[in-house]
Amino acid sequence: MVSRGTSQQSSAPFNRRIVLDVIRRAGSVSRKEIVDAVSLSPQTVANITHDLESIGLVVSRRLKEKVRGQPPIAFELNRHGGSSIGISLEPGGLSAALVNIVGDVIKKREVDLDTRNPRKVLASMVSIVKDLGSRRVAGERLWGVGVALPGPLVLTDISFVGPTALEGWTDLSILDELRGVTGLHVVYSVDSVAGALGESLFGVAKGLDTFFYMHFGVGLGGTLVVNRSAYKGASGNATEIGHIPVVANGKACYCGNRGCLERYLSLHSLAEDLGIPEVHDRGKEVLARMLAEDDKRLLAWCKQAAAHLRSAVCTVENVLDPETIVIGGSAPKRLVEHVVRMAQPLDRSVRGGLVHPTERIVLSERQEDSSILGAAVLPIHEMLSPRVEVLMKDRRDGPKVEGLLGQRVTSGAGRL
Repeated sequence: MVSRGTSQQSSAPFNRRIVLDVIRRAGSVSRKEIVDAVSLSPQTVANITHDLESIGLVVSRRLKEKVRGQPPIAFELNRHGGSSIGISLEPGGLSAALVNIVGDVIKKREVDLDTRNPRKVLASMVSIVKDLGSRRVAGERLWGVGVALPGPLVLTDISFVGPTALEGWTDLSILDELRGVTGLHVVYSVDSVAGALGESLFGVAKGLDTFFYMHFGVGLGGTLVVNRSAYKGASGNATEIGHIPVVANGKACYCGNRGCLERYLSLHSLAEDLGIPEVHDRGKEVLARMLAEDDKRLLAWCKQAAAHLRSAVCTVENVLDPETIVIGGSAPKRLVEHVVRMAQPLDRSVRGGLVHPTERIVLSERQEDSSILGAAVLPIHEMLSPRVEVLMKDRRDGPKVEGLLGQRVTSGAGRL
């Protein structure tokens, strides 16, 4: 679904985002096609595309078509229109990447570290941000830093508790320090929300308005996306699927309950059951070898994990009725493929038997990088999102503008 523009002058930033969103979704689109999609006048669209091109967000080129007069012009996002840095924090390690405005990963870094020590995490993040920031094209805009972390982040009884969370943390004050040290715009979110937004902008959910994103990493998280916005719930902790009890009197969970889904379907669960190092702690090589050898212990774990995935998919579909369930996260793609294949056939639900059903499970094409991509999307999501509530938020916050988009940003490279 493409948003429609409005003729009200005060909505100019909203209209520019709508046009930018159409260009992003299409990849390459003519001015006439934009006019048809957004219901704005040809002159308004011409003015907007000129503005977007003048600040380097889009580029134009003549189409090679055999027509009378001048061939039409096509517009595309400018891959040199700026970049952002995404940082994905999971227990035991940190992954980061410099990502451009079209979703290309320019440079990637991975570090194993004791994430129970926030000061060490801060030092590592500062070092990596400075390194990645220096790798961008000279003079290219750096939109900011996005940080994805395991939730819940809003303080609850189960925040920062257990080996799938950031144990040892009590708050997120180090992210304020990261902002202060680097001078960059820093945005953070639960990893499942970040991953969902990344898939919505640049991944397999690019054409979907409503879907459920399942984050398969050290822990297990989930996010419902409705009209391309993440549903966050009353306190920002919605769809914490990993802590839904699925086995009566099952394994004790760090949250204080028993039989939670995450205790059976997560990388920590796998490492615990197989007696191998955690994936961020030398476990990647061990897991890769076991996958290559079709290790019997690994396949047995996949079989029981698949049974719980099958139940989880049925529950999510019957409760939320999403167009599809997208699975991403830091888990190796081959492992996820094993589990999804073993989960077939899926249980019957309200999504089954539709005349034109979307595939019920879709795997991220950025598996293992989807967390980083999602984090990198956070500083630019509002710029690329034509949602009315974002426009209203910008109005309340005042015109601290890169101007044309009504967007609050830290321009340039901060103090890097």
